Amino acid sequence: MRATDNRYRAERERLELALDLIRFEARTGTIRTLTGLSDDRIRRLYSSYFKHRPGNAVRRRRGRTPSQVGLFVKSPRHRFHATTLAVNFQAQRLLSPDVHVDARGISVATGQRLCRAYAAYVAMHREALISIEWAWNLLCSLRAGDELCISHCRDCGSAYVRDALALDDLQCPTCLMLPVHAVADRGALPA
Repeated sequence: MRATDNRYRAERERLELALDLIRFEARTGTIRTLTGLSDDRIRRLYSSYFKHRPGNAVRRRRGRTPSQVGLFVKSPRHRFHATTLAVNFQAQRLLSPDVHVDARGISVATGQRLCRAYAAYVAMHREALISIEWAWNLLCSLRAGDELCISHCRDCGSAYVRDALALDDLQCPTCLMLPVHAVADRGALPA
């Protein structure tokens, strides 16, 4: 094995991660943060692999990467989708303290875990409410813990994403979406 093989492997992994993020329609700024590639290189990757393909369904999103957390808690359905993503983050060990995640950049392995968690989320929901951009925002927000946190439902005990600054009745989105009589009857169900 030559000394340069590791350098090429690392570069190939960054390019593959960038291609995965482009498939998920991530913005250039997000791809730059997660891969360390230049904006020009990202645009050339899109042009080379996606732009001129017949039936290309991959769009390029414009603008800044989202940074607010209101989307994740605006309705029980959005909270449910955010919770699904958070569970996938936990499965990929993205919420572990030993994993480096912040807006200044991450390792390629962490970016790959983010893509796997997001792919699992998309596979679970026919209509994904949260894009890869918002998934990255959710991950950073959960890691920071100042606006969003994971709590446990007072009715069923399951974990869910909630606004850390809001007064909340500590009910998970599933319990909130159930009819009122079903929540009352749930006490009779075996735990």
